[in-house]
Amino acid sequence: MDTASFAPNSLKYKDLAIDPFRRQCTLHGESIPLTNTEFAILRFLMENRGRVVPAQELSDAVWEDEVSIRRNDCLAVHVRHIREKLHDHKPFAMVKTAWGRGYWIE
Repeated sequence: MDTASFAPNSLKYKDLAIDPFRRQCTLHGESIPLTNTEFAILRFLMENRGRVVPAQELSDAVWEDEVSIRRNDCLAVHVRHIREKLHDHKPFAMVKTAWGRGYWIE
């Protein structure tokens, strides 16, 4: 899909683009299928680009009213799945981990 067809409120970083309205994600112009949770995580990180988002804040934004002791474990698994789908590997990963602090996108 051509990212030029994305809505004006699309979020872009390098060759990654997400359209929150259409719930679409593309990388290098190719569609990336994400689960609802993965999309919510990536969207929140892109909306907060340039700062480390604490894991608790990210969990609260994604799971809102759900109370769970294991949310941070779930968050780490979902972030790993996002990285796998984006072929996002070190040292040039887009979704970065600030150990003990949270996650961020430059």
